[in-house]
Amino acid sequence: MIVFLLENKRYSWLVSLALFFAFFSSNFVYAGFDPDKLSQSTVRILIKGKQGVTGAATGFLWQNNRQVVTSLHVLSGHSESKIIVEFGKKKRLGQIKALLPEADLVLLEVNKPVEGWIPLKTFDQASPEYKEEVSALGFNRGSIGMSTRELRKGFVKPEILKVLLPPDALNKIIAANLLDVSLPIYYLDGSLLPGYSGAPIVNTEGQLIGIGNGGLENGASSVSWVIPASNLVQLTQANTPVELPPSLKAINTLFSQDRVDASQQISLLTPTRDTDAKSIFNLLSSFLIAPANADEVQEFEFGLSQPIEVDYQQFRFMKVKTRTYQSLLESSAIPSDMNKIFQLFDVIFRDYKIHYQNLEFDVYEDGRYGLNIVVPKGVALIVEDGYLVTQGDMFCRTCSYEIQYHARVLTPQEQLDIQEGPDKFLHLVANNHWDDLNQEGDYGKYGDFTQIESFGAQRYVLRAAYSDFNEPFKEVFELNYFVAATNREAWFQAQGILNRFDQDFFTRLERFQGTDCSNPQLSHDQMRVCGEIETMFKVMVSVHLTTFSNKFFL
Repeated sequence: MIVFLLENKRYSWLVSLALFFAFFSSNFVYAGFDPDKLSQSTVRILIKGKQGVTGAATGFLWQNNRQVVTSLHVLSGHSESKIIVEFGKKKRLGQIKALLPEADLVLLEVNKPVEGWIPLKTFDQASPEYKEEVSALGFNRGSIGMSTRELRKGFVKPEILKVLLPPDALNKIIAANLLDVSLPIYYLDGSLLPGYSGAPIVNTEGQLIGIGNGGLENGASSVSWVIPASNLVQLTQANTPVELPPSLKAINTLFSQDRVDASQQISLLTPTRDTDAKSIFNLLSSFLIAPANADEVQEFEFGLSQPIEVDYQQFRFMKVKTRTYQSLLESSAIPSDMNKIFQLFDVIFRDYKIHYQNLEFDVYEDGRYGLNIVVPKGVALIVEDGYLVTQGDMFCRTCSYEIQYHARVLTPQEQLDIQEGPDKFLHLVANNHWDDLNQEGDYGKYGDFTQIESFGAQRYVLRAAYSDFNEPFKEVFELNYFVAATNREAWFQAQGILNRFDQDFFTRLERFQGTDCSNPQLSHDQMRVCGEIETMFKVMVSVHLTTFSNKFFL
């Protein structure tokens, strides 16, 4: 209970009234959005071809309980593919009713509606204000359960699609002549997760304002946006042919994060007759259509491996993909920035060559801030002693290899400092880290390697490297690769700690200098050195790829 003592009691009722309205207002703002109610309008979309389920997204009922809106790019473009609309445990085949390619929207229709589902019928055509909270409800990479993602409206000008498109993706979309790269969009400070294409985006009153879209990749980062709901008017009035355009296949390939590969699939089926493996395989290989209604899919349930996520302070990191270094490089808008890690690698491991292209990495993303972190494939993330750290084979707080993360909220003064000069602030952060290292030893800085990358919207990433290789009277040395990422509110740092540099390792490193680690004829000692170098490279790359999604390309 809060008690206010006023010298003049005549005005106490005014204060009480003001408190009442303040309380009422603060709660009313969010009272309009009911996720449970919105879930009765939200469906899961699966695309199934000859090879099984190939795409997963979200959709929502629009205007009536037969019509479903989702993203056009999710459709595979193959004539034999089926569109499965899942109303909870009820499945229906979706037929294309209308297309709006320039906005990447498709209107589907099911012939047998499912009872209890409520279509959305109106939208708020006003653009959300800068920093306004919005919510997305969808199926993360097609998972069985839906969930909300709380996001915030960002600022970019002009607020059109091509601002967010990496150059290569922009050229391919223009060549496909489908999606309008000048389409007005809503830019989000955070990012939508894979599978949220087609998801309803609502304001704090629960009013529909847009449709989630994205699924493009930019190295470890992702690209997503919101299509204004006003496009639904044109979609429902569209008289375009319902045949999918041939160029859709190229677009589908480009939106890779909404695609599903075999390693991600878990098919859940309770057979009604025998359990013979061949019978189950035949049942899974094609959807069974009920004779009474050609649009009702019989009992078949498709799921994906459960999402892996970890909460750390204000961040919630969710694993969104596993990629080789080569695939990350190929999708990167600026491959030269990604390959800058080799500047440091060549200084430390002179003349060694490793087969890095097929090394695999797990990518985690925080949707609220759009922050991405990367770890070697299979290495877990855990919270320990106030830090987010890696745990796995050879990775721990006391191991020779460690990746450690730490976060803090920026003070108002620090926020002002970033606005006035992000370079100065980030270099101060790096120097403070250097000072901390020098409390433990004599560390030098690789000055030529220090760099700051801008992602737009006051988002920056600094990268720097330090080592104590020149400190005398030491037995074990450390290479420390440091990254500091900041936006308007948060400061997040990552460091790769490599303590493998003892005298024995330096001796072997010098002895086998010039080794090509991809050579199958290596000796046991050479293989041992190459294995250690490869592990250290994976740590360096993981830290190097700490990035923000939705980078600006103005």
